[in-house]
Amino acid sequence: MSFNYETQVFDLPEDLQRAKMNGDFDALGELIDLRLRDARLTPMMRQRLETEKLCLDRWLRRYPYDRKAALELCKKRIKDFTEEEFDSLEKQGVMDFLYVKGEKRYLSSFCGTLIKMLPEIAAREIDKKPYVDDGASTDEFIKYVKQHGSAAYRYRIRSSLKIEDEAFESGETYTVHVPVPAASAQQKAGNIVIKADPDAMISKPDALLRAVCWKRTLEKNEPFVTEFSYTSRISYVDPMHDAPRVVYPDALPPCEDDLSEQLPHIVFTPYLKQLAHYIAGDEKRPLHIAKKIYDYITLNVRYSFMRTYILIDRHAEYCALNLKGDCGIQAILFITLCRILGVPARWQSGLTVDKFGTGSHDWAQFYTEEFGWLFADPSYGGGGTRQENEEKRLFYFGNVDPFRMVANRRYLSEFEVPKKFIRFDPCDSQEGEAESTKAGFDGFLFDKTDEVLAFERVE
Repeated sequence: MSFNYETQVFDLPEDLQRAKMNGDFDALGELIDLRLRDARLTPMMRQRLETEKLCLDRWLRRYPYDRKAALELCKKRIKDFTEEEFDSLEKQGVMDFLYVKGEKRYLSSFCGTLIKMLPEIAAREIDKKPYVDDGASTDEFIKYVKQHGSAAYRYRIRSSLKIEDEAFESGETYTVHVPVPAASAQQKAGNIVIKADPDAMISKPDALLRAVCWKRTLEKNEPFVTEFSYTSRISYVDPMHDAPRVVYPDALPPCEDDLSEQLPHIVFTPYLKQLAHYIAGDEKRPLHIAKKIYDYITLNVRYSFMRTYILIDRHAEYCALNLKGDCGIQAILFITLCRILGVPARWQSGLTVDKFGTGSHDWAQFYTEEFGWLFADPSYGGGGTRQENEEKRLFYFGNVDPFRMVANRRYLSEFEVPKKFIRFDPCDSQEGEAESTKAGFDGFLFDKTDEVLAFERVE
């Protein structure tokens, strides 16, 4: 079954939208079924409703806490947390919740968002994990790369994906995708080595969404494993003061796609067009336009953990309207505003990596005649704002650190080996994907782990 994710740009019919906003997902499912039997239904709306129906069970998994459970969680994780504080924070819009049949239910990561984005809350965290300095902390790295002009690190990682026992069926055939390094501005194809079993299919090095894919029948629940190594090399630039030079000469030149809408999330809506021109003012120089957009996002948008992306409509506009978002939502707003104003912009995503482990991360690229392709990482820049670290905020306009792995280079790209069922994350693939011959698996039904086997600076 094919899915046209672009149809998520369409609004739902009014009665369906009412049921969804009230969290009456049983009623929403019934209304969708009624509409799907309506002979007047257009093919586009049919695809929209079919995708919506497949997402119904994902909502409750992402919003597990009622008010009592949410309050108890905050008291457990935050010292001297009170009910009055809970209500105040909710009124400030910093706690993500939805209504389920009229009752508030809170996002599974809402408390983590409070601790990450509010320094006064973070200072009261109970059982706070000690900070471990591995010698490559951001502040130290920024000083190093400014002094030396460039930096490169070599990594070797073993990634494995295992189906959860509750979803496993002996004798079933599974299709699994695990992201691996792709050729990009900072990762040369010649420095990427991927090892996998003979039955694995490896995407070409310059794939927009690079992965190792298996189609394998399992009698026992065994993991799918790949091992890869790559080098990440970055060059430092201060784009607002340095003399022009092409920083990444091997990067692919800009194309029409880098200036286009990309439904359903990179959409030039009336609000975003007005916002873009409001931010740019009279500025006409692309580099300075990009800097103004970066400043707007890093100084105004609050970092917030998000529900799974397929449950969020029109990502760029969501970020602009709510002034909140995680790394990917902020990067998509940056890309969209740049494109509206004629500045080519692209997506990158994959992993952050250090010798202790990995995490998911997204960021952006933008293009100017003076410097070619440069980087922008609004969420890391916003971290500089929260930490009152202006040097860090400014560094992530034009630059990224090399402590990451690029696997995806375009939002909403398809795998070279396509999936049959709806994806866990159709926007990119940091955690991988899995499905059987019967159903696609939500992220709760498989577990991906990364083991960093080697982490070293190279010349």
